[in-house]
Amino acid sequence: MTVSIPTISERLRERTAQLAANPAAVIDRTYEVLISMEGYKTLAPSVRQDIAASINLTASLWYQSLLTGKSPSAEEMDRFREFGCRRVHQRVPLQAVLRAFRLGSREIWRTYIDLGENEKTLVDELLFAISPYLFDFFDVMAQNIAQSYLEEQYQQARWREALRHQLYSIVFHSPDDHAGFREIAEALGLDSTAPRVALAIDIELPAHTSYERERELDRIALASARHVSAAPDDLVRAWHRGRMILWVPCLRGDSINRTDRQMTERANAMVAAIPELRGIGVGLMNEGASGWSASVDEAMRALDFVSKSASQPQVAMYSSILIEESARHASNALRYLVSLLEQLSTEPELVTTLQTYFEQGQRRGQSAAALGIHPNTLNYRIERVEALLGASLDDVSWIARLDIALKLRRAEK
Repeated sequence: MTVSIPTISERLRERTAQLAANPAAVIDRTYEVLISMEGYKTLAPSVRQDIAASINLTASLWYQSLLTGKSPSAEEMDRFREFGCRRVHQRVPLQAVLRAFRLGSREIWRTYIDLGENEKTLVDELLFAISPYLFDFFDVMAQNIAQSYLEEQYQQARWREALRHQLYSIVFHSPDDHAGFREIAEALGLDSTAPRVALAIDIELPAHTSYERERELDRIALASARHVSAAPDDLVRAWHRGRMILWVPCLRGDSINRTDRQMTERANAMVAAIPELRGIGVGLMNEGASGWSASVDEAMRALDFVSKSASQPQVAMYSSILIEESARHASNALRYLVSLLEQLSTEPELVTTLQTYFEQGQRRGQSAAALGIHPNTLNYRIERVEALLGASLDDVSWIARLDIALKLRRAEK
């Protein structure tokens, strides 16, 4: 601290020593003012005790500087700056911390005004020597507390970013590391057992530096939080294979189907409200590192089904493709389904007819009109499909098999 400290009169020294010996009045007054402020009034009792300790130290350093004519020592300033670091973790906004210093200096000044009212000989000294120094002293102290606050906030951000990268690494590369996932999630203040749904979001991002891209993704994540009814701190964000991933918390105990429908509605609200979004894939609700990973994989697969030629952003649910996806990953089932359409390949119009028939909800009149053929021709083709496959298109199981086979065929194109 480089502020010039005034030499005070013996009378003011005596009165200041009395205040320093019994600072309870000014500490209590300042404390009552602070805990009524925004940013302070909802603090836990343990944090309020820390606030009282910081007021005590600050007042002590003020009186000591006047009585000794010396600035606080390096050790004392280190103790003082620790309060700034702690305010970050106590979630007290910096604006509130700085306002607290302004109000604290006002309460100390009021104690000196009281001295001047009783002893007129001190008025000039208080006005011309003490008041300028008081402003300078608290300005320097506020600068120190702000610097320590911002440095701690920066370190906390770097620490949290490092933890997030560790979390992503476990989810994407070591999903069976349950203990590591739980430890890192809890360090980030996340419930590692809570179910989540992954959203894979295709975003229109112009050429950005990595820093600008992160700021843009933060902005989009913040906007998304409003639409998925989640607090921004409850969302977990990652950049994975060219898409932004958001893990959205779900209601514990809710059904997968209900959560899927609800998340789909919210995803539709997102694409309608955020212009940069080109599409969203919605995974299924799951939990734990392996569950987070599976939900991301599902969301990415669903998003890959979104038509690239679509003029409007689309929301794709994994639940709408899970049957064909299950078949795709069961080799024998896949071979069987592919073989069904292979048997029809010598008569291509049969596949087209079958496709249209399912698209029209198996309504023969509408299907014939859509194909531009006579209803009798449609009936002949359906009978031909049934004959070649030994199938019955009145049988629900055959309808399901052929519908999946056609969807797998479309996905391969």
